[in-house]
Amino acid sequence: MENTSGSNLLAKLTELSNDISLGRYDGIKELFELTKKGQYPEEITTLAEAFGMMVVKVEAREFNLQKNIEELQNTRIELEKTRDILARENLGLRKSIGFVFSPQNIIGQSKKMQELIRIVERVADTPVTVLITGETGTGKELIAKSLHFNSSRQKYPFVALNCAALPESLIESELFGIEKGVATGVERRAGRIEQAHNGTLFLDEIGDMPISAQVKLLRVLEEREAMRIGGQKPVSVDIRVISATNKDLKKEISEGRFRSDLYYRLKVIEINIPPLRERKEDIPIFLITFLDRFCKKFGRQSLKFSREAIDYLMQYDWRGNVRELENEVERAVALAVNDTIMPEDLSVDIIEAYQNTEKKDVFDDFPENINDMERKHVFNILDECNGNKSEAAKRLGISREGLRKKLKRMSMADSENSEIE
Repeated sequence: MENTSGSNLLAKLTELSNDISLGRYDGIKELFELTKKGQYPEEITTLAEAFGMMVVKVEAREFNLQKNIEELQNTRIELEKTRDILARENLGLRKSIGFVFSPQNIIGQSKKMQELIRIVERVADTPVTVLITGETGTGKELIAKSLHFNSSRQKYPFVALNCAALPESLIESELFGIEKGVATGVERRAGRIEQAHNGTLFLDEIGDMPISAQVKLLRVLEEREAMRIGGQKPVSVDIRVISATNKDLKKEISEGRFRSDLYYRLKVIEINIPPLRERKEDIPIFLITFLDRFCKKFGRQSLKFSREAIDYLMQYDWRGNVRELENEVERAVALAVNDTIMPEDLSVDIIEAYQNTEKKDVFDDFPENINDMERKHVFNILDECNGNKSEAAKRLGISREGLRKKLKRMSMADSENSEIE
């Protein structure tokens, strides 16, 4: 009887084992019912109980596994939602960046700058290489970004490399990349050229690039492929190259420091940014723009320049160009005691230069005072934005509330409670 019953239990265990392999657990209760009746040998009962506990644990693990699967599915759904949100935000950011670097946002009312802006607008969405020349601080990278973000390549990378910032021994690996194992501990790394694939490679201070790298860069421009250091096979690349320099490259060529063939490949279009001292009529607009920016940065109420301070700034030669002017305005906003920036709030260099320079009444050349120029500037931006004050505020680099206050102060708003669109 016991043998028959034991055989029945073993048969039942076999049947349950098959059911478990198929994901069915209905027989577990029956198994425990059989083992608790005490009609089987202790060894058989112990085996059945152990088998039953194993089944319970397997079922619990499957339950946890299913729970984990559901959690992963929920996480996947959330990730997809987040990805969609990020994609929309990324698109909005790219549009915003394109707006910020729009040629219309390049500051300058002088004839030279207006002509420069027209050139940028014409060549931005073309594949031609561009060489940007100009003194330090004139805004060469700003022009390069304007070219990139207003072209069909704007959704791809803008990769910049300052050729003067790296030693000659590193510039080639940084530019062209390197293969694993070229030296001890060296890992494979893509260079800036590969990183810029489908986008724009901006080579700042190109006049400082060593001859050896110039030869390889010329091949990239001609063959549209780059070879990593230690590589055996070239990598195809689709890039637009924009370069910039403050050096006289023709002089560099004559002295053997720059290749003439590379120069002509880089200079399909040349954009020369005039120094600030040659377009002083742009200084008031820069003052307005920087003053708004740094008042916002430092949390100060709107400041203004005194006529005397403007005179000091207009007389100065600005060897550091727009960057130097920007730093000067930031310093003045940080240090000004009152709501009007006076000559004594300016740096020693500007005060001494004014004292040692033959005075010229710059306001004879600029009949509008700075308040009139600011009013005209704001009005022009509003007109370009078709009256949309939110867009105008972005163009001016100020908040909606800041524009409201500015309009009120300039008597351009109907009332204190006039709404910003």
